Amino acid sequence: MIKTLDIEFKILVYIIAFGIYYFAVSDVLLYIVEKKKNKKIYKILLEVVYLISQVYITYNFCYRLENGYIPIYFLLFIIIGFLLYYLFMRTYFIKCLDFISNLLIKVKPLLLHLLYSATIFKKKIKIRKRKQKQKRNKNVNSVSQNT
Repeated sequence: MIKTLDIEFKILVYIIAFGIYYFAVSDVLLYIVEKKKNKKIYKILLEVVYLISQVYITYNFCYRLENGYIPIYFLLFIIIGFLLYYLFMRTYFIKCLDFISNLLIKVKPLLLHLLYSATIFKKKIKIRKRKQKQKRNKNVNSVSQNT
């Protein structure tokens, strides 16, 4: 089916925007993986989840783009979206990620304080101590009965 010129133009804009989105999200993944100095298993698991989610999002995007219509120039305009992102937006985007990361580091203690208030935390500690004391008493009783 032949699409009109305005629909083709909208599709091109959507594909370019999708290319920008795709490579911006991959930069977010790389930023998270580089900042976290965790085990390789964590990194591999994060990358696998990322790839599966991107396959799903790409499939839905392609399917909903004019009822599954994928133009022949799809990859070309995704590459154009990548070039636009890389040349004009990437440095600013990385600076924004740094700012958000620093902001989260500063806000994290406040959020933890809200989530773990002193009274709730003290009650949890008391319950744990009670359970540990009961276990010790049971162990002492079982040892004394065996001898």
